[in-house]
Amino acid sequence: MEEESASNKILDEKIYVAVGRNVWKNISNLLWTFKNSQGSKICILHIHQPSPTIPLLGTRFEASTVDEESLRAYRGKETAKVDKILEKYLSICLYKGVQAEKMCIEMDSIGKGIVETIYQHRIRKLVMGAAADKHYSIKMEDLKSKKANFVNQQAPASCQIHFTCKGNLIHTREARVDEVRALSVLLSEFQRLVLPQISSGSLEEAASLNGESNRTSMDIIPSDTSSNSGRAEVTPSQDQEEPNDSSSQVFPQNATRRDELPDQIHHAMAEAGNPKP
Repeated sequence: MEEESASNKILDEKIYVAVGRNVWKNISNLLWTFKNSQGSKICILHIHQPSPTIPLLGTRFEASTVDEESLRAYRGKETAKVDKILEKYLSICLYKGVQAEKMCIEMDSIGKGIVETIYQHRIRKLVMGAAADKHYSIKMEDLKSKKANFVNQQAPASCQIHFTCKGNLIHTREARVDEVRALSVLLSEFQRLVLPQISSGSLEEAASLNGESNRTSMDIIPSDTSSNSGRAEVTPSQDQEEPNDSSSQVFPQNATRRDELPDQIHHAMAEAGNPKP
């Protein structure tokens, strides 16, 4: 039952496709996703960058200098345009018979917006452009877009990212779920094995110091009660023992010897078919 639920969860997992304002410049990434979605639902992801300037009286002004009413009216027009663009993407999905939904995030930086959205919504599969279609060549292997490079470096390890260009797969950044899971297991083992030893070692050391203090106070005896009344001499105890070294108890060998985690970052490059004109 657990295996069935896990497989169903994978099938139900959405594939997010990052798209821009120009539908026809981004449609190749969407078509590649259709071919490789394997029936998964698609979410159209758009990062909206609000314009830093506002047109007013035949010129453009900084948004911070425009009155609130004019700014609100212009932002409303921007939002309406973005909604129309996303509806075009959804229409293409509907025409292809693919289940899809839309998500629009407002942020000044597209790359940072994508990365933050991956973190907030725990996105595990993403498709985005490696570069504009005009930069595509058969020998293309590297990411040409600054946004793509930023997302590739900054996105969480649990997200698998396919970078495409002109309908061709250029680079895949595989998810490192197993590595993250292994780190979690190591942390749990550390808490289970090491931390209790540290606590018990601290208690033993405190008890040892307390016993030492008691023995020292008992060794304070009068040196000569007949001639020096009221005076006392401190004599060190001969059988005083050194406190136990608890370092071997604090860090047992089986808790400190760990194999290095294997590198599970795989680079896979393939072509998704002949590019369309």
